Amino acid sequence: MGKKDGKGRKKRNKFYYFFFGIVILYLLVKFIPVVMSTTIETDIVKFGNIQVVHQLNCYVIRNEKVVKSNHEGSIKYFVQDGEKVEKGYKITEIYKDTVDQTTRKKLEIINQRIESLNENKENLFEHDVQKLERDINKLIHDLKEYKEKEEFIKVEELKKELNNKLEKKRIIAGDKSFAGKNLEALKQEQQQLEMKLNHAIVTVVSPESGMISYYIDGYEEILNPMNMVAIQFEELKQRRSQVMDLRREKVISGQPLFKVVDNNVWYLVAWVEKDLVSSYKAGKKVTIKFPKDQITGEIFKVIENDENGMIIFKMDEFIEDFHRIRNIQAEAIVVNYEGLKIHNDSIIERDGKKGVFVVDVSRFARFKPIKVIGYDDAYTIIQNNIFYEKEGEDVKAVETVKLYDEVLRNASRIKEGQFVY
Repeated sequence: MGKKDGKGRKKRNKFYYFFFGIVILYLLVKFIPVVMSTTIETDIVKFGNIQVVHQLNCYVIRNEKVVKSNHEGSIKYFVQDGEKVEKGYKITEIYKDTVDQTTRKKLEIINQRIESLNENKENLFEHDVQKLERDINKLIHDLKEYKEKEEFIKVEELKKELNNKLEKKRIIAGDKSFAGKNLEALKQEQQQLEMKLNHAIVTVVSPESGMISYYIDGYEEILNPMNMVAIQFEELKQRRSQVMDLRREKVISGQPLFKVVDNNVWYLVAWVEKDLVSSYKAGKKVTIKFPKDQITGEIFKVIENDENGMIIFKMDEFIEDFHRIRNIQAEAIVVNYEGLKIHNDSIIERDGKKGVFVVDVSRFARFKPIKVIGYDDAYTIIQNNIFYEKEGEDVKAVETVKLYDEVLRNASRIKEGQFVY
C-alpha cells in the first residue's frame, strides 16, 4: 500500500514539474523579447528641414548714376535719401547768385493778392496787416523780456523774426503796396519777378526713375553691372571704402549732387572656396540672410578659377539701406531640403530599396520603403505618405512613412516582425 502511494506522488510531482515547466517556458518566450526590446530606441516622425549654409563676405553691385552740378551757389533739397522718384522729378534747386529775399516775399504777396482778386476777397490784405501788427507787438514785448533775462541767443532769433515781419508789412502796406493795383498790373509784376528768380535758380531733376541716394563711396565706377564679371577679389581687398554724404549748403561746378539707383534689380558678388563652388549653379534660387533681412535671390553667374569661385547673385527684393550699403556679411542657404526628417541610422537597404522599420499597431517592426529628398551627416529628409516610382512603362504609387509614424533607430540591428515594447 505504501509503495503504491509513493508511486502516485512521484507521478503527480512529474506532472506538476511538467506543467510549471510549460508555464515558465511560455513566460520566457513571451517576455524575453520584451525585456530585450527595452533597449530599442524609436522616434516619432515630424516635418523638418536640412540646410546647407555658407558664410559670405558680399559686395553690393548697383546700377547707379551720379549727377553732378553745372553751377555754383547755395542748394536746396526736395527729396529724402532713399526716396523713390520718377524720371524728371525735381531733386534740388541751385541758387546761382544770392537771391534777394525781398524779391521772394514780393512774389509771395503778389500771388496772394492775385488769388484774392480772383476770389473777390478784397479785405484779405487788411486782415494780413492787422495780424502782422499783432505779431510785431508780441515780438517787441518778447524781445524786451528776453533782454532783461540776458538770453541773447533768443534775442537774436526774435530780431530776425521781427525784421521779417516788418519787411512783409512794408511790402503790403507801405510805399510798395500792391493793394491799389489792378489784376493786370499785378500779373505783369508777377511775371517780372518770376523771370528774375528763374534766372537765378537752376532746377536739377532726376535723369532716370529710381531711388535717390546722397551717399557715394568711390566704388560707383567699379561695382556696376557693366563690368562686374571682371571684378578682381584682390583689388577690392586693397581698396578702402570712404562713404561721403553729398548734402551741403553750397556747391561748386562739377561737384556730385546725388545719385540715382536702379530700384528694380541689384546684385551681390562673393567669393567662396574652391570645394564649395559645386553648390552653386546658375539659375538656382538661393535664400540670402542679412543681419536685418532675409530675401530670395537667383544665382546669376558662377566664375571659377584656380584659387576660388566668384558667385554673382541677382536680387529683385530690397534690404534696409541697400542704396548705400557696399560691403555686408551674409549667409547663403544653398540647400534647403524639406519633408519628414529622420535619423540616418534609421535607414536600411533591403532588396536594393532603401527603407525604415515602422512600429505597427501591434508593436511589431514593419519595413517601409522611402524616397530620399536630401541628407547631411546626421539626418535625412524623406517624402511623406506616398511617392511614385517607375516600373517598366508604368508608374505606381508606393506607400511610405507618414507624419507621426514611430520609426526605429539603429535599423541594422532590427529584424522584420520583431516585437517592440
